[in-house]
Amino acid sequence: MSRIGRVLLAVAVLPHEAAHAAVARLFGLDAEVELLPAWGGSGRPLGRFDARVPEATPTAVVRAVALAPLAYVGAAAALDAVLPAESGLRFLAIAPLAYWAALSNGDLAVAADPETVRERGRFVVADEGWSGPTADALTVLTTGAVAGLLLA
Repeated sequence: MSRIGRVLLAVAVLPHEAAHAAVARLFGLDAEVELLPAWGGSGRPLGRFDARVPEATPTAVVRAVALAPLAYVGAAAALDAVLPAESGLRFLAIAPLAYWAALSNGDLAVAADPETVRERGRFVVADEGWSGPTADALTVLTTGAVAGLLLA
């Protein structure tokens, strides 16, 4: 991949993965983020977050890390509070914030099954088939929430 392609990919993917990593580090987990990771499953993720998870890690911590990108909905609310209503930046912020806030199949699978995360010691859970359609539906809702905050 070209250097420009990698930079664009990083801008698109890293904020989402960085949200996972920031919350993981907040709770003392050693986080890793990788662009275009090797992947044995279906599709090819653009980015991957992972961290070693001790068995004693509370369920709430695993779920907080998995759902951390939803903080970008909060970022939209913060922008709503500080940007003037007529600001064009509101429109420009919708797409990236909604994209970064969207939860992936893996994010949902981890949030739904923190026990497996603790057993495996990593943020990896098999997709049971339900997480893809659920992630799609939540992406629509997340995008609506971000747009609603910035356009209201």
